[in-house]
Amino acid sequence: MKRRDLLKSGLAALLFGLHFGAFAQHEELHIPDSLAPKSYSSVNDWFEHATWRFHGRSYGMATLNQGNLRDDATWALGGELGLVTAPVGHWHLGLSGFFIFEMMSTDIDQEWNGMRNRYEIGQYDVTDRGNTVGLERLEDLYLEGRWENQTFRIGRQTLETPFFNKQDGRMRPTTEEGLVYEAQVKGWELEGMAIWAFSPRSTVEWYKLSESVGLYGTGYHPVTGERHALEIESAGDVLGAWHAVTPEWKSWKAHAYQMWWPGVFQTQRLGVDRLPAETGGLLSLHYYHQTALGEGGNADPNKAYVTEDHTAVVYSGRMGYAVQKGEERHEWTLNATRITDDGRYVMPREWGRDPFFTFLPRERNEGLADVWAATLKWDYQHNHQEWILAGGLYALPAWDDFTRNKYQTPSYNQLYVEWADALTGFWKGVKLRTMLAYKWSNDSTLPDVVKVNTVNMVNASFIVDYHF
Repeated sequence: MKRRDLLKSGLAALLFGLHFGAFAQHEELHIPDSLAPKSYSSVNDWFEHATWRFHGRSYGMATLNQGNLRDDATWALGGELGLVTAPVGHWHLGLSGFFIFEMMSTDIDQEWNGMRNRYEIGQYDVTDRGNTVGLERLEDLYLEGRWENQTFRIGRQTLETPFFNKQDGRMRPTTEEGLVYEAQVKGWELEGMAIWAFSPRSTVEWYKLSESVGLYGTGYHPVTGERHALEIESAGDVLGAWHAVTPEWKSWKAHAYQMWWPGVFQTQRLGVDRLPAETGGLLSLHYYHQTALGEGGNADPNKAYVTEDHTAVVYSGRMGYAVQKGEERHEWTLNATRITDDGRYVMPREWGRDPFFTFLPRERNEGLADVWAATLKWDYQHNHQEWILAGGLYALPAWDDFTRNKYQTPSYNQLYVEWADALTGFWKGVKLRTMLAYKWSNDSTLPDVVKVNTVNMVNASFIVDYHF
């Protein structure tokens, strides 16, 4: 396969020199009121009390498929500059932007024998697969007010919920535009939000809700079995979400989440969790219920996001044990997920990854019904290092059963290894991270277009992150 070397621009060369790049997870800086003066002598004085941040990231990724199926690799570099102003009263502003350059790649923008690249193209812009150099995105741009037990934020920001989240497995995370209110009342944690735009991972533009769905692909319609001609028209311009978490009782907490997009669908999650701070048993059970709202997004059922009678039910849980000894912590968990046969559980992939305990990087169970999944996971943390070892079994409906399988995903098994080290001393601020995923199928009759980038493959990533 033809290789491309894109070490062309002076800026790319500069990035190579700065490649000890950005941290693995997008973080926002919030400045406590008590750390800043109450008044400033000038605009210059105000800016001198601001907090600046820089992120740089070097991300290498490669995928090896079975036999003569396509293999791909890419190396991307990027950087972010962000600012959080000093507060004026209870209020401050936050803003940041990021740029990405492709350094070296295979022909990830080209189809090869009818097969497209799946993973590496996500480092850049999936909406313009040939555009991989000089990508820019404005990410944070918000106004935030903070009080002792309350926070209000409006604008562009990065959120983490079961339904939309960072899904930070590429150069940049998914980000949202909206308003968020958080409060703590007598041990209760409360949050409400309204979201009206997304900038999904692997894109550089901002999209209103109806435009943000389907950028990664639309899959197959659950009734016709044809490629889903998705066109969301009868949907609200704003989606709502709220959640509440009870006070802790003997390491136990209960919570409730709800997300609703008027005219399209809604999803609720109820759960209980036992999370000991140190040594003790881990136990969680989460229940999901999803239904259509209105016309499911379009009066024409062939173009709607879901059918008007859509229903989906999911149970996901885990049990295990945690051991804390000083700076060392072990967690062993057995995890299970059941998506019932009531209907395909759906959630726009552009908005975030699966919230299930059986989720492992490099595959999702969204768009499926009648699923049984189980994983065994070990998570080890010691000082600045972390290891994750996991294995999973995923029994899915037949890949060609469009009523239950939106993206023609076959049953698979997966092994996953992750290692991370936040360096100290001279290298303080640098974080190394390696991710290795191996997925395979026991079905020898699968066609190549179903296997490629899905089963009988290895995906490896090496990330060098830096921030200050």
